[in-house]
Amino acid sequence: SPLPSLPQFCQPSGWQLFPERNPPTFFVAVLTDINSERHYCACFTFWEAVEGPQPQSHARNGDGEEEEEEEEASAPVQPAQLFAPKSLVLVSRLDHAEVFRVS
Repeated sequence: SPLPSLPQFCQPSGWQLFPERNPPTFFVAVLTDINSERHYCACFTFWEAVEGPQPQSHARNGDGEEEEEEEEASAPVQPAQLFAPKSLVLVSRLDHAEVFRVS
């Protein structure tokens, strides 16, 4: 890949999960590689809901029967919904980044 640090470019503060959906962002930048070649990058980032782990079943005692007292305490706790960033990046060697914004 001519731009091995592209993921860090898209999310400079890291690929983190957030408790709320952030507004989408769009920016255009020029990156120069090790051979001094310019790459024109248009980056659009939006936020997707992430599915949490599947809820666990109720606790059972040794003979396979559910225990009434533990059923309420072992009921699955629904995790809070989280949102992850997803970035779409168009990389071009041509300086026509304004086309990406309107496309």
